Amino acid sequence: MDRTEDDMKLVGFFGIFKQSFKTIFSSKKIFAQITLAFILPLAIVFIVQMEISHHFFWKIDNNTLPYDSNDSREATALDWLYYALFTIAYYAFLTFFSILSTAAVVFTIASIYTTREVVFRSVMKVIRKVWKRLLITFVFIYLAQFIYEVIGSIALAIPRVIFDYSGLGGVVVMLIILILYVYGFLYLSVVCQLASVVAVLENIYGFNALKKGKDLTYGKKKVGMGIAFVLYGVLVCLIVVYLLLVEYGHEVYEFALVWRVMIGILCGVLLLVLFLMFIVTQTVLYLVCKSYHLEAIDKLSLSTFLGAYTGETVVYPRPGAEIQLGSPQPPWEHVWNAC
Repeated sequence: MDRTEDDMKLVGFFGIFKQSFKTIFSSKKIFAQITLAFILPLAIVFIVQMEISHHFFWKIDNNTLPYDSNDSREATALDWLYYALFTIAYYAFLTFFSILSTAAVVFTIASIYTTREVVFRSVMKVIRKVWKRLLITFVFIYLAQFIYEVIGSIALAIPRVIFDYSGLGGVVVMLIILILYVYGFLYLSVVCQLASVVAVLENIYGFNALKKGKDLTYGKKKVGMGIAFVLYGVLVCLIVVYLLLVEYGHEVYEFALVWRVMIGILCGVLLLVLFLMFIVTQTVLYLVCKSYHLEAIDKLSLSTFLGAYTGETVVYPRPGAEIQLGSPQPPWEHVWNAC
């Protein structure tokens, strides 16, 4: 992160990817530790959920997998109960490891930006400080995504009733709605990703973090959406490859078990890199957006803010005041030992 603030506000789509990779490779050890400790369990949860829900979804939908031709029973109330409990457990684990990963990566990149030395022990201290704020922010993120999914479902259902999606007109309408849905999904994703960074690096969280994330997207919305489109596109491709070559590799392509295992491991490694890139790019995008909006990120103030997380003796403005990134800092008058 050797760019000045004036340079950061000019960083675009390719620049954010370049800066993200450069940041990761400049601190390979700490990012490897974070990946193994937090992102690896997140990827495992994701893959396990995909496997279980894929098999169970077919039963819920009164369908069967291609190789389960003898099992065509309808889903019972008990099946729905198990599915609901599994979904709750999945989101609980997903949220838990997402909080750990987000807090660790955002703090690490902010420390690199301020040229602070960062070790894994200090990362663990930060997680204990910010997990509640991130949890509240994630709850609002899930709520926003749920509302969007409901609106999207209604938007898709109404034309289906009117046009039945038959004929050229129905297909055109469906494509238009799908494009608008993807556009809205990408925009909401950028806002939510910025909100999670805000919850770590600023003194706001929850709904206010979402509002702040929305404000930060102005002027950089296309860049953020382009990054999200690429990363989600890679994720979709990984899922398709995994399903075709690993899940159904034996039935469809007659792959030997050893090849399916090797492809599965490769997909898992790429998934780790992808999840790490999601968080790194959203943090770099946050720094770019702050610079673009002329919200100065004074490195000394940010370093002071981060030092409070790790229990260092830091310079504090005055009793009851907070270090707010992007705001001019008042004269420092008091020393406070953060604990």
